[in-house]
Amino acid sequence: MDFPEISGITQRAMAYLAILEADLKSMGRSWVVRIWVLLMAMFAFLTTASPLEGSAADALAGQLGTFPVIWSTFVIIISAGAISSEAGVVADSVLSKSVTRYGYILAKLSSRLITVIIPYLIFILLPAYIITRNSEHNLSNDGLAWAVLLIGIILVFLTILAVSFSTLFNRTLAAVVVVWLIWYGAGTLFTLLESDYLSPFIIIENLPTLLQGDYELSDQWRILAGYGIPSIVAALVAVVHFTRKDL
Repeated sequence: MDFPEISGITQRAMAYLAILEADLKSMGRSWVVRIWVLLMAMFAFLTTASPLEGSAADALAGQLGTFPVIWSTFVIIISAGAISSEAGVVADSVLSKSVTRYGYILAKLSSRLITVIIPYLIFILLPAYIITRNSEHNLSNDGLAWAVLLIGIILVFLTILAVSFSTLFNRTLAAVVVVWLIWYGAGTLFTLLESDYLSPFIIIENLPTLLQGDYELSDQWRILAGYGIPSIVAALVAVVHFTRKDL
């Protein structure tokens, strides 16, 4: 007995995985990704190889703080080209019966999130282990988990935001510039909205005390929600817009 609905779901799932795999391979060949990983590796080596002048919390906070301030530019460039860089081939892709628009955009979102989050975890957790082993100052396990999670959700937000703008512009440069301006003006924006706790600079400033376990749990949940909820909204907007966009 044939089950057309199940067969259709299977085809769409296979198409999603095929696009995801192809995009991940493309990211692996990207010179932007390679340069980013190389620079992160060099910075991590310099951070962990030299003797600690301060506490382990200060050293790791410095490592974590590079992601929202420095490496965020690479995250934006990597993510903002998800759709706009392939404007000429997107239409051909979605003409296939097994490839749906929402499957295509979800595969792109998944690919860029994997490309950003996996290197982030590698170049944070490994230095955290080395710094902790070579320092007399112990980090709080809970504080470390929260610090990694909060910086991670910021990167997730940036990635999804950049992919979302990638669906709005046909030129990658336009998407990069807009997201970059939004992100680097975020500190001022959060101040105007009386939400200083969401400012990336305030979060970075509080990382050493957070890593030492000196924090209020409610404050961390506020930051998590402050970036997590907009990430979900941006992803939904990107999917809805792309499914209705003229290709």
